[in-house]
Amino acid sequence: MPDPVVVIGGGLAGLAAAARLAKVGHQVELYERSEVLGGTWAPYQLPSGVKADDAPSIIGFPAPWRDLFRKSGRPLETELARMGYALEPAPPATIIFADGAELSLPSDRGGQYATLAQAYGSSVAERWRELLNRLDQVWQSLRGLGLEAELRSRHQLNKTATRTLFGPRMTLAELATSIGHDYLGSLIRSIAYRLGSLPEQTPAFAAVELSIQRTFGRWQVAALHTHPELDIGRSSVLVEALAARLALREVQVQLGCSVEGIHLHKGRVTAVATSAGVRPASAVVATCDPWQIFNDMLPIAAARRARRQLRDVSPAAAPSITHQEAHAPIAWPRETITLNADGIPTVSYLRPLADGWLETTHDYNATRPRASYGAAWSGFASWLRRPPVTTDVPGLYAASPSSPAGSGPSQVVLSAALAAYGCHDYLRHPGMR
Repeated sequence: MPDPVVVIGGGLAGLAAAARLAKVGHQVELYERSEVLGGTWAPYQLPSGVKADDAPSIIGFPAPWRDLFRKSGRPLETELARMGYALEPAPPATIIFADGAELSLPSDRGGQYATLAQAYGSSVAERWRELLNRLDQVWQSLRGLGLEAELRSRHQLNKTATRTLFGPRMTLAELATSIGHDYLGSLIRSIAYRLGSLPEQTPAFAAVELSIQRTFGRWQVAALHTHPELDIGRSSVLVEALAARLALREVQVQLGCSVEGIHLHKGRVTAVATSAGVRPASAVVATCDPWQIFNDMLPIAAARRARRQLRDVSPAAAPSITHQEAHAPIAWPRETITLNADGIPTVSYLRPLADGWLETTHDYNATRPRASYGAAWSGFASWLRRPPVTTDVPGLYAASPSSPAGSGPSQVVLSAALAAYGCHDYLRHPGMR
């Protein structure tokens, strides 16, 4: 029997990669140093007994999730229904600007134009529509640059929409100014902060988030009518579904067991050193942060290029997250985005409980660097400083919020898919190793 594929890390990327690899027939061992699966999306109980998580309640790009579940077993909708949940459209967020003005912007193209025309005039609505039409073209380019195919070199960026529509030096801050409207400019600037970066250091193409939302809408996990006692808007339900998928696929999950090193022979992956001993490995998918992988786990002579590039990459700024319970009934979950004068957001998710509600707040005014949230932007060039999914070490694949696809949950799921595909191809063609 061949040696197993080892997956390092039990966050979203690790769960997604392990599920795909096990489905296509590989023996998979997953090592997670904590006692729970899910990473930053892991569910946990508050002192009151209410189950909560630190994940966003809104999912903006569900297609990667659907692809993951379909290609590892039951479709997403079937799996959620089995658990008493469904993925449903979410209502628009309420945006509160620094002067107290509010805006509820629909996701659909016509609704956005009508709302903005009524609130700010047709010329502003037209400028917004033109911007998002340009971002639609950027999205089509980005799909082949880290999402549906790997981004490996600068040559792939030549003549792409990310360059031709905005230029590599245009920042999100400059794009926000170009819209010519304080409120909408503030909304554009907020994208950078939610990515753990600064608008002045984030490339303008990061505003593609606006196009993604208009194209794919906003979604949330909701309880089925047959299970009204279940909570709504808790995205960690997806982690629980993935954990069940790993059990179904007989992935050997080792909790409370850290990987301390990756062993190589003639430059190729052969084993991992864990806190419980050395385990052979035919390949490794590392989904912890890249600083751990390349600075701590590999021999000093390996992956020198990746290690050198990481010197110019910093961890993203993670928000402070708090939960507050109250006992007053509400009719539906909602998202409120409060922006200060600089566009720094405070995002509150309100979801109902059996006898009240839970408000989870992500405050980007109080942040700290956290590697598990991905890599911060430091200009257009920093895109290529992030480690590619297929590393320079044969048999080693890296997928995390710091991958070129980006730090959003759907983007992380896509990075994991690329890692699983690459690993599978590597193991299928031993003569090419």
